[in-house]
Amino acid sequence: MKKTFIRVVLFLLLILVSSPLLAIDAEEVNEAIREKGADWIAGETSISKLPPEAIKRLVSLKPGSKSGMKAKSNKVSAEAIIPAHVDWRNMGGHNYVTGVRDQGNCGSCYAFAATAVLESRILITSRSPDMELDLSEQSMVSCDSENYGCDGGFLDVAFDFLKKTGAPLEACYPYTSGTSGIAGRCEGCADWRQNTYRITSFEDVSTSVESIKSAIARYGPVLTGFTVYTDFFYYQSGIYRHTTGKVEGGHAVAIVGYDDAQQCWIIKNSWGPGWGENGYFRIAAGTNECDIEDEVYTVNFATVPGASFVLSSSGIDFGMLLLPDQPFLTRSFTITNNGSVTLTDTSCTVTNPMYSVIPFSDLDIESAASLDIQVMFTGQAGKTTNTAELQVDSAGISRSISLSGQANTRPDQPVNLQPPDDGSVNMGQPVTLSTSEFMDEDGDAHEASRWLIQDSSGSIVYSGSFDTVNRTAFTIPSGLLDSGSKYYWQVIYRDDRGAESQASSLTSFTTESAVPESSSSGGGNCFITSAVL
Repeated sequence: MKKTFIRVVLFLLLILVSSPLLAIDAEEVNEAIREKGADWIAGETSISKLPPEAIKRLVSLKPGSKSGMKAKSNKVSAEAIIPAHVDWRNMGGHNYVTGVRDQGNCGSCYAFAATAVLESRILITSRSPDMELDLSEQSMVSCDSENYGCDGGFLDVAFDFLKKTGAPLEACYPYTSGTSGIAGRCEGCADWRQNTYRITSFEDVSTSVESIKSAIARYGPVLTGFTVYTDFFYYQSGIYRHTTGKVEGGHAVAIVGYDDAQQCWIIKNSWGPGWGENGYFRIAAGTNECDIEDEVYTVNFATVPGASFVLSSSGIDFGMLLLPDQPFLTRSFTITNNGSVTLTDTSCTVTNPMYSVIPFSDLDIESAASLDIQVMFTGQAGKTTNTAELQVDSAGISRSISLSGQANTRPDQPVNLQPPDDGSVNMGQPVTLSTSEFMDEDGDAHEASRWLIQDSSGSIVYSGSFDTVNRTAFTIPSGLLDSGSKYYWQVIYRDDRGAESQASSLTSFTTESAVPESSSSGGGNCFITSAVL
């Protein structure tokens, strides 16, 4: 409350002061930057050259919240992972930020910043990056009676207008106030109010830096305002920190990203692409530089005019269905209504009978609502990847996603051959275990086997990893077995796609002392194993 009161007083003083705004020049600013060890470059800009009255209109943001909106806590959970760098101009190689605009000779920064955030949120919720969506700022400047046209406005009121009324396309209601300097009459193209892009909900973000970063990472660019000092008009590049000059007013902007390594916010301005870093600037983050972190708003969702919907993914990969353990696999996707009207008679079809859509009863989807759909994959033996296309139809609109999955049948259970069950082995010779030939219904190759041996008490004597050499025969390492003891063994096969067989049935053998050579030619009833490879 105290901070808001101070900002109001400063704003009122600004209105009363009639002396020239720029009492310093670029050389003085650069000297102050050097003295304070700041990391930005000052020089003459398109703004610093303007007459004082024109500059005054650029910093006419009203301080505080007109509606009395209070920041939500927006606490970030300990499990939440906030990226160290986010820039919505390049997210996965795609751009979700529209072009830099120029508010011109009108105190309409609140309209430009709010509209910039809405444009980005539309591209994000519609999954339509790299598109130059250009919405009308003029509709807000001319038609929002709760703000002040070219004489400034409040951030929360701007978002409230975009929620209740929305903004049409720029072509429907072009911007003229930048030239005229007046708000003008509220008269766009025919039926413009029925064809607006709207915010469905927004909230005031906590002043916690982590909360602001979390909101940017989750929802996209956010709306904020900051206190402008004289030196800011000379900004050319770098990470801005106030170094010299007096308070000139307040300004609304859109934060489109942040960088932890540089400890800065990345800001989209509305003074044209020729100002600053191609119309952008960076400002120090984490220290509430120039009150940049005081009042931040995020858009939770936004809709386009008419009927529209988006799917949560462009494809579903079911991975590997393991037969016979898994008769089917299910995956889900989401249909989100990002249009302004209710979707009716929503239906789903698939092009491959191995896939099916689990029936859903709620066929109507309200604006800004979502519906989760379950898709089932029922595979069959074979090595072919099963592909399909799932098509969703609603309100005359079709969207599709690709489906893919494989089935893999376990190899046949191995059969232990030698030694025979309950047989005996001569410790005087290598003891070799052998099993049946590898069989696999899918025609997969035998990749590896895992051999297991335990003693009569159930304790593990040998538990190998999957071995690509000893696939159907395994010679037990010397010194592992004790004479006159009983052991149990089994083996597991694995195919070249990773499916494992059931373990062979436990069979046993008993070890006997080495038989002297002199007695080997005589009679006797002992059983001696030999290596089977």
